[in-house]
Amino acid sequence: MKINLKCLLAIGATSALIGSAYATPTLTISDGVNTVSVTDNSAGDANSAAGQVTWIGGLDNWTLNVDTGTTYPAIGTLVFPALDLSFNAVSNGVGGTLWISFSESGFGPSSGVTNVATGGTVMGAGSVTFNTYGGNSNALFDTTNWLSSVGPFAGPAFSDSILGGTINSAGPYSLTEVIKITSAGASAITGDASLSVPDAGTTVMLLGAGLMALGLVGSRRKRALAS
Repeated sequence: MKINLKCLLAIGATSALIGSAYATPTLTISDGVNTVSVTDNSAGDANSAAGQVTWIGGLDNWTLNVDTGTTYPAIGTLVFPALDLSFNAVSNGVGGTLWISFSESGFGPSSGVTNVATGGTVMGAGSVTFNTYGGNSNALFDTTNWLSSVGPFAGPAFSDSILGGTINSAGPYSLTEVIKITSAGASAITGDASLSVPDAGTTVMLLGAGLMALGLVGSRRKRALAS
């Protein structure tokens, strides 16, 4: 078997570049005036596991927040990345707007359609909107390239699953999830949002299976008409 040394060197160089560009997962919580920023395994992170960042605390009118961002190496890979952001936000009678963002960089090379899934509950007068972004700059929280938007959702319960934008990047690039929560008064809002870039081959296989099924149906219809 002949091995292309140039290809191996290119793959090795790409792996080294992506490895050096891999940053630390970071979670931010903001009410528009006050902002809390927590990086993986830093002060304020209530979760000691690598790739998981949890913040528990209050932020002005948002009296309780339990937010967790999860990504590589806990879930996904650098080539097939995955981000998950869960939250539990409780506001007092004043309410307001809360932004919860989670970001990681160093992903790639990747090629595929992004998958987004959300779900949660809203108790009180509130709503939730989810947005996802990709960043060619590889900087954390780069929102240059919008990938998907889901919501706004009101209560008492919600869920949705969509296909977002396509990523075709040699890398390194960043991914960011942003959750916007609004409340007109006392409320308790919980939820989870996931973003993933699965193997493009999986999408092709599913598409091929669908086309084959359509072909079979078409053939059966032709036979039925002929008879």
